[in-house]
Amino acid sequence: MVLGGLLVLIGAILLAGQFVRVDIGHYGWPFFVIAPGILILFVALTARGAVSEGLAIFGSIVTVSGLILLVQDATDHYESWAYAWTLIVPGAIGLGMILYGLTARRPANVRSGTRLVGIALVLFLLGAAFFEGIVGLSGYQLGHTAGVVLGALIIALGALMLVLNLSSSGRQSK
Repeated sequence: MVLGGLLVLIGAILLAGQFVRVDIGHYGWPFFVIAPGILILFVALTARGAVSEGLAIFGSIVTVSGLILLVQDATDHYESWAYAWTLIVPGAIGLGMILYGLTARRPANVRSGTRLVGIALVLFLLGAAFFEGIVGLSGYQLGHTAGVVLGALIIALGALMLVLNLSSSGRQSK
C-alpha cells in the first residue's frame, strides 16, 4: 500500500513537472534520495523490533543527505560539503535516535540524540565560519581583524570545553 502511494506521488510530480515546465531532472533529483529515506524512517518508526532503532538512524541519514543535496543543488554550492557532513554524521544519527526515542518512549535515546544534534550544529557553524569566512570557500572572506577575532573565539570555546570536560571527569573519578 505504501509503495503504491509512493508510485502515485512520484508519477503525479513527474506529470506536474511536464505542465509547469520545471526541469525535474535538474532540480528534483535529490528527492530520489529523500523519498527512500522517508520511507525507511516510516518503516522504522511504525514497526517494532530489534532493528527499528538502526533503521531509524539509517533513514534519517539518507533523508538528511538528500535534504543537504537539495539545498546544494538549489544554491549551486556543493563546496559546502567541506562542513555540511557534520549535519549527517553526528546530526542525522542524533535525529534518528530522537525520533526512535520519541516513538518507542525511550527518554535516554532522546537525550543522547539531542546531545548529538547539538554537537552537529556547533561543528557545522564552526566549519561554516572557518571554510566560508577564513578560507573563503565561496569567494567571500572575513577581513583580517574578523578572522583573528573568530580564531580567538574558537580557541576560547575549545579551551572552555576542555576545562569543563576535565573538571567533570575529575569529579567522577573521586
